[in-house]
Amino acid sequence: MINSQPLGQDLTLIDINSKKNLSDTDRTTLIEQFDITNEILDYADDTNERARLEYDEHTNTFLIVFNVQNERVDGDALSGSTLPISFAIKDNQLFLFTNNSTHYIKDYVINAHNHFESTVEDRIWEIIFNTFDQVTSDYNDRMSEINQDRNKIQNHLKRSRSSKDQILELAELEDLITYISTAINGNFNVVKQIEIISTGKIQNINLNKKSKEHLHDSIIEIEQIRDQAGLTSDIIDRVANTYNNILNNQTNTTMKILTVYTIVLSIPTIVSGFYGMNMKLPVADKWWSWFFSLLVTAILILLILWDLHRRDSL
Repeated sequence: MINSQPLGQDLTLIDINSKKNLSDTDRTTLIEQFDITNEILDYADDTNERARLEYDEHTNTFLIVFNVQNERVDGDALSGSTLPISFAIKDNQLFLFTNNSTHYIKDYVINAHNHFESTVEDRIWEIIFNTFDQVTSDYNDRMSEINQDRNKIQNHLKRSRSSKDQILELAELEDLITYISTAINGNFNVVKQIEIISTGKIQNINLNKKSKEHLHDSIIEIEQIRDQAGLTSDIIDRVANTYNNILNNQTNTTMKILTVYTIVLSIPTIVSGFYGMNMKLPVADKWWSWFFSLLVTAILILLILWDLHRRDSL
């Protein structure tokens, strides 16, 4: 579905919202009516496209692919926790490509437009940079949620024994932070590309001083959240390693206890086995031989336990 909305200063937002992929009708309209190339549309329509900045010289169109969070992701599809959205800038038109899981970005664009005065230079880029800031803020909120989940797992480790649920939760956090870190790194590369191009070294993006400062601030914000994601990932990895160590220690303790029980319980079998043989044994014909065998068994058990304790204390 294609909707047009004026943004002031002769700017127009072209909102292209698809259920999942562009329909043939929308693709044809964009090509014939708005002169958007098939190559640009292929990039914008690919749900697996990496974050990137492209420029089409023939149509003078910039394409920005940016990673945002999936609003409808569930726990069984962590690979879809982040999805690309695309901005295409052509003349005074801003094209926004989203699907049902990322269409909330349109609200960010509208809010960014309403944030500015009626007249502002580089309005279309300022709107994009403001949208970048909001998306980065969303990632920051997501990092806080991940850290809270990680803290809950750590507190559970301190209070009680580990369980399968905590192992699965840790694995999910590790997968999730990997996808988010990759998305943030891609976004950082995009804003750095825009900064390079805005210097006029390649294709020229004419930004005024205020817009360049805004872009620089956006880069700093994304860099900070990228560093935070890296730190969060490292902490989760360390918690996972600690969890593994705890599980290994619990396994070793269990095996140690089982070994002690095995040794101790084998002693009565050995002693009673001797006295069950069909041959003459010392004190076997005495009335107190049964008590004697119990005494020998107890002494051997105590000696074994003392020796095991002595070796464990070394």
